Amino acid sequence: MNTAVRLRYRFLIIFAGILLFNSAIAADRDPVRQDVITFSGIQPASEQSLTPDSYIVPLRCKTAVTKQYSVIIRNVDPVERALLLDAADGRWNHFDLFRAALIVEGIRDPELIKKYEDRLNRLVAEIKAKLQINNTLTPQVLTKELFEAMHREILTKDYSIDCTEVGKVMATGHFNCVSATVLFNCLAEKAGLDVYALEMPGHALSRVKFGGNAMDLETTCPTWFALKSNAERFNATMLRAGPQAAPVNPQTGNNAAGNTEEAAPLKPIENLEDLARGLREISPVQLTATIYYNIGVDKHAQKQFAEAAAANVKAMYLDPENQTAWGNLMAAINNWSLELTSVKGEERFDIAAILLDQGLTLDPSYKNFKTNQLHVFYHWIYGLAMKRRFSDARTVFQFADVRLPNDTNLAALMAGIDKEVLKQEEREQKEKRGQ
Repeated sequence: MNTAVRLRYRFLIIFAGILLFNSAIAADRDPVRQDVITFSGIQPASEQSLTPDSYIVPLRCKTAVTKQYSVIIRNVDPVERALLLDAADGRWNHFDLFRAALIVEGIRDPELIKKYEDRLNRLVAEIKAKLQINNTLTPQVLTKELFEAMHREILTKDYSIDCTEVGKVMATGHFNCVSATVLFNCLAEKAGLDVYALEMPGHALSRVKFGGNAMDLETTCPTWFALKSNAERFNATMLRAGPQAAPVNPQTGNNAAGNTEEAAPLKPIENLEDLARGLREISPVQLTATIYYNIGVDKHAQKQFAEAAAANVKAMYLDPENQTAWGNLMAAINNWSLELTSVKGEERFDIAAILLDQGLTLDPSYKNFKTNQLHVFYHWIYGLAMKRRFSDARTVFQFADVRLPNDTNLAALMAGIDKEVLKQEEREQKEKRGQ
């Protein structure tokens, strides 16, 4: 088997073992009739592409790609599989927001789920009974009483930016904007209110509708109903709002190509009217997606890039309009590839190149992919040459030249390697003549 064929075969074997990025065209949900994208091109999928814990997630987010792709996610247990299947039509049919939130967080104990659910049911029943006795059971009053009871009985500790998990809130009392919004909406749903979630990059709120009117709630602010002015409510909301639409730490490699251009800064939000324009009303399924998204942020910060990417894929499956999750998926692919080449002597340029190929297939407009593709190929070829594996260096250069045609950095590197190969051949000829 010659070097080129051997490397192609190696790429396919490595690709088959990657946790996440077996991407497939989403023509339908039969994996056998889909095409799997690999480093070497596109080939038909087979039963061997899937394992019992696999789930094919279509990437329905609008991108620069004209085709629609899917991703095979690994490590999906039967409960999460049922949850994802239930969400396929954009609404919960067999699950509800509360149970979905707990399952996304990894809670599987039915007794614990029932315990938490009973706690919410009791709180709603107590509030409604009190208001009925006082003859004050109106939707507006019920909203206020549920909100304040939630802070009094459940959100008993301080705000914690990383406390996205509802189960953790129920156990500790700490909360963030996502978990507080999920819990309030669960209480409101159980109480029969017409409740929705509001999303903006880095933040979540609740909205209750009363006929033609609506009330927006900053769920992390226990004194929300005591605030009288728009300025006070704006300040309370922005206190908890995260950075606007900033993908997680996109990086570039340190090669001759330099860094990519920085994105133009977003216009700052300065008042409640600006804030309202940036809010997106989302469904219970889309609100569940924010939990996956926040899990992805946490996993990315821990450099668990495969898990981060998988969480963002699931977030987009539940909420195809979530552009921030798409940006963070691209950042996870990008930074995962760089992490694979960051430890000297332990570089996995082959897997990094595969990831960047997948990233460019999904979103060719993501500029860091091209920059880091050059970084990966340059150092991969250079490393092979330093080990005097000149034939393998030439093979990798041929792969690189297809993706980065006529790149001057790679051409100059390969020219230097060819000179070294020529010198080596001349030395070998002299040695033979000397014999």
